[in-house]
Amino acid sequence: METSKQKKSFVQLIKFALVGATNTIVDLVITRIVMAITGWDYVAKIIGFICGVVNSYILNSSWTFRAERKRSFSEMAKFLAVNVVVLGVSLGLKWLFQSVIGMDTWWMNTMGSNWFSNIINGEYFCTLCATVICIFVNFAGNKLFVFKSEKKTMEDVDAV
Repeated sequence: METSKQKKSFVQLIKFALVGATNTIVDLVITRIVMAITGWDYVAKIIGFICGVVNSYILNSSWTFRAERKRSFSEMAKFLAVNVVVLGVSLGLKWLFQSVIGMDTWWMNTMGSNWFSNIINGEYFCTLCATVICIFVNFAGNKLFVFKSEKKTMEDVDAV
């Protein structure tokens, strides 16, 4: 029985990561479009982030956590809260990696000056490291807080 739950969680994690990849694409594309139209960097990023979160809720509630979803206002509010917390964790980790640990400088010193370090510079490296950690934080928040399975009581079992 425990292996079945572990397998389900692993499959959900894979689906969650795939949804996350689409969210990133939605965020980046919308951000670039809004930036091109308005020239407002921060506004574009906020709009892109919101579109990514909406996409995330739609796909995760209808695919990744379909059996657990409720599609209620409470669920949506919890989903938004988890994503805002994860955004804060991500920004905090990026700051930690850059300003305290100096991973950006380490990355650039290790990579040297080449085409790859021009694409993934020190700042992007820190962002990627924070993102990898936040995938697991976000998944845990969604699985344990937003889309948690309802425990069946004996009355529920007897009713079936």
